[in-house]
Amino acid sequence: MEGRGRPPSRPRGRSRSQRTVCPGELEEAGMQAHETWFTLTEDGGVTDWTHAATEATGMSAPEAEGISAGHLLGRLLGPDADCALNLEVGRDADDGDIRVWAVRHRAEDTIGSIFDQSVAGLEIYDLNLCVLRSNPTALAMRGLPADQVLHRPVADLGPGLPLAPLLDQVLTGCLPAVGGEIRGRDPTGGPHTYHVTAYLLHGVCHEPVGIATVIHDISERTRTQAAAELLALARGRIGTTLDATRTAQELAAVAVKDFADVASVDLLDAVLRGDDPPEPPVDADVPMRRAAFEGKDWMTGVYAVGEPSRFVYPTPYTQVLADLAPRLVDPHATPSEWLMHDGARAGALQRAGIHSMIVTPLAVHGRVLGLACFYRGPRHPEPFTTDDVPLAAELGNNAAIHIENARRYVREHTVAISLQRSLVPRVLPTVSAISTCHFHLPGIGQALWFDVIELSSARVGLVIGRIPDQGLAAAATVGRFRTAVSTLAALDLSPDELLAHLDDAAQRIAREGSSPASCGAAHACCQYAVYDPVGGHLTMASAGWPPPLITPAEGVTPDSLQRIVGPPLGNHASYESVHVPLVPESLLTLYSPSLLGTGPQADERLSLLREISGRPATDPKATCDAVVYSLLREPPADGVALLAVRTHRLPRDQVASWRFPPEASAVADCRHRVRGQLERWGLDSHAFTAEMVVSELVTNVIRHATGTATVRLIRDQSLTLEVSDEATTAPHLRHARIQDEDGRGLLIVAALTDRWGTRYTEEGKTVWTEEPLP
Repeated sequence: MEGRGRPPSRPRGRSRSQRTVCPGELEEAGMQAHETWFTLTEDGGVTDWTHAATEATGMSAPEAEGISAGHLLGRLLGPDADCALNLEVGRDADDGDIRVWAVRHRAEDTIGSIFDQSVAGLEIYDLNLCVLRSNPTALAMRGLPADQVLHRPVADLGPGLPLAPLLDQVLTGCLPAVGGEIRGRDPTGGPHTYHVTAYLLHGVCHEPVGIATVIHDISERTRTQAAAELLALARGRIGTTLDATRTAQELAAVAVKDFADVASVDLLDAVLRGDDPPEPPVDADVPMRRAAFEGKDWMTGVYAVGEPSRFVYPTPYTQVLADLAPRLVDPHATPSEWLMHDGARAGALQRAGIHSMIVTPLAVHGRVLGLACFYRGPRHPEPFTTDDVPLAAELGNNAAIHIENARRYVREHTVAISLQRSLVPRVLPTVSAISTCHFHLPGIGQALWFDVIELSSARVGLVIGRIPDQGLAAAATVGRFRTAVSTLAALDLSPDELLAHLDDAAQRIAREGSSPASCGAAHACCQYAVYDPVGGHLTMASAGWPPPLITPAEGVTPDSLQRIVGPPLGNHASYESVHVPLVPESLLTLYSPSLLGTGPQADERLSLLREISGRPATDPKATCDAVVYSLLREPPADGVALLAVRTHRLPRDQVASWRFPPEASAVADCRHRVRGQLERWGLDSHAFTAEMVVSELVTNVIRHATGTATVRLIRDQSLTLEVSDEATTAPHLRHARIQDEDGRGLLIVAALTDRWGTRYTEEGKTVWTEEPLP
């Protein structure tokens, strides 16, 4: 039944007529929940007057229960009522009493205003899922007028709002509410995403009477969130290395995850080489290379990864390379004349079912690095839109920054490698004491170097070392170390003394340097060895470098060599020299630790290296080749340095020596002996100079030293004359004044010979001179 009541909380208003509605319509109208007001007994008496009835009518329970049902209903449904009420009557199955419920109507004009003006789509359906009511927002989402929507099954209303599966889920599961996202299309066919919440409506007896939905268009939010997630993924996965090709592959892999079906990246050859990228426009014939291609399941690339690629002019590709503006392209749109210019790509796009594409430049600071292309086909039925172009451009810009960093790294690495190669001797000096062969492969984790230094008295110095850093600064440090070793070696220092001075130099370089690479000098490693072909012995010391392999190792044990290995340079350490006698034609193998690698394989590779070095009758070149073939199947990232040395003894007939007492008469005797030996060697033209030199040196010994002395002549590639004594005083070259009667001895020696110097030994010192031989 229906009527009007007068709740005290509401102001009096005008009366209006009411009609009886079914429970489903009550819910449709947006009324409040049912409230039990009172119970009528069989004789019409009022009982069970509720608090809700008191609030609504202003009558207390004693007042209501003391009047008849007719009087009460007349009061509730009187002409002065201002609040529309529906009274619903039902019999209690248990006791037979009649229960009366009331439902309050909200003002219908307010309800209608809310329904019509809501920014969310609102729809109500009956239990057959036919649309009973749809507000203007929902109709706009469907793109249909009201007469084509109302009273029609929701499944027949097209793909604009595919709500039927969600509504079936609510109805069949009798769920009070279900929410979820669905994908539909706007009237133009564009993809949209909606968030829908469906509510099950109940009648008086709590039975289902219909379904209501609230629909929000979240397409923009979804698109923004997807773009943010894609960019976050790109920031995390693109640019993990300083490799331009790898970065391009990472870009393509990220793009095909949920943005495109196919992605390709082409880079300029100049960028891959590390050269400066050009400014736009870039000519169509500029060499490019396919760096990445993802999506082989959907499309076959015109060029394979790693192959040179070319873009025919005029096409969207060349246009983007000309103005660096990304382009959204529909290959099937009209006009699409550009496809006629590039038949190969036109065929590939058609076979793959590509319906839209975005071409975006890879550029940094206005310079062109390459081109990225994104294609959509069967996996993404929705074509790219103008909203996707900025996202594609942002992906390209993100990758371009890392590609530029990789290009700069390649350039610096190339320059550093070139500098390292220039600092390592291409051709080792040819000396009679040794035969050599070397192998040097620059790496990215360290700078390796080696050298062969000609020393006095036919001796030779062997150097090998590394700077544990990379780049230009590390290469420059190698140059400083090599210069320092050459300078110190020219002073005829013993290996342990040379390393001690080099340790000081390493500390100074580390202190002076401002770049992190300078710290590599404080951890540099070096090994220095001196081979004497006259005595046939090797003297060496090491700073953090493994001892060489010696074959045959007669009288040499690994322990005796291992004790020469001291700490790396720059640690204020002292070093120890070891003297190793060598049999004629011994083979020395000096190698970088990177040749062996790390872990369990290092011991196996060392055993193989020993086996190769121990092969009989192999020259250094054959040894180097065998090591490379056996141990360097894959070049180590840190590079490798290898120096194989075959030692030779100087024949006895090329060396002459004799001792003389510290007497004045010994000068003439030494001159006579020197002349005689040179005549026997057929070097008469050098006799006069040699006599003058030996006279001055022997005279100095007689004047300033004690004990017997030794004169030695060595005929090698040059003529060496040595005078040794037991004193440790250093000879000093000075320019005598005109009135001085002496002090010109060493000045005469320096003028007559090619070079001269002093070498200190445990027995004293040796002053030596050299003259070149024809």
